[in-house]
Amino acid sequence: MNAPVTISICIVTAIVTQIALTKPAVLQRLLFKPEEILRKKEYDRLFSSALIHADWMHAGFNLFALYSFGSAIEDIYGWKTLFVIYAFSVLGGSLLSLYLHRHHNYAALGASGGVSGVIFATIFLVPGTGVSLFFIPIAIPGNIFALIYLIGSFWGLRKKVGNIGHDAHFGGAIAGLVFAYSIRPQFCLADPLYFWGSVAVSIICLVVLYLDPQNQSGSLFPSKKSD
Repeated sequence: MNAPVTISICIVTAIVTQIALTKPAVLQRLLFKPEEILRKKEYDRLFSSALIHADWMHAGFNLFALYSFGSAIEDIYGWKTLFVIYAFSVLGGSLLSLYLHRHHNYAALGASGGVSGVIFATIFLVPGTGVSLFFIPIAIPGNIFALIYLIGSFWGLRKKVGNIGHDAHFGGAIAGLVFAYSIRPQFCLADPLYFWGSVAVSIICLVVLYLDPQNQSGSLFPSKKSD
């Protein structure tokens, strides 16, 4: 079986998603919730929220993307690299969300932070990777997609577009970018314009988020996001 760990992650996520969809108590226990993480020290929620989804369409998109890109990483670099990239990216997305929503009554679920990191890592670790979108008939070169994705996620986060966890997408993508450079800097620097452009965009966006007064607020904004 090709990419057994990628497939295993997809299967486990699908099983846990189905259980959570039928058992509200399980869903509530696995959700990403800043209050429970910070006050009750339920740190497992930083990862467990990646195992559940709002519905099967949400899960299907994430798992299809995870398999498509994760299998390429696993085939070339091995299962350990794939697993670490995915876990690191899930954590990266969760930590950014935790910082931004540490004062908010907030909940989120979904694997998109981890998936975003795997996509970004694949773009820079597997030269020539393109990204195909359902509404665009041709593949977008990975380096161009990286910049578009970062800017689009930041814009969605700032404008609060849709019921989507753009912060987890953004944090996961940055984690994937960092990990890609840490193991194959020569591949990243093969296209220095787009790599350093992605790094610069990431840093600028993080500084803007840090300086934004609304991210320092202690007021509560009840919300539930799918990432």
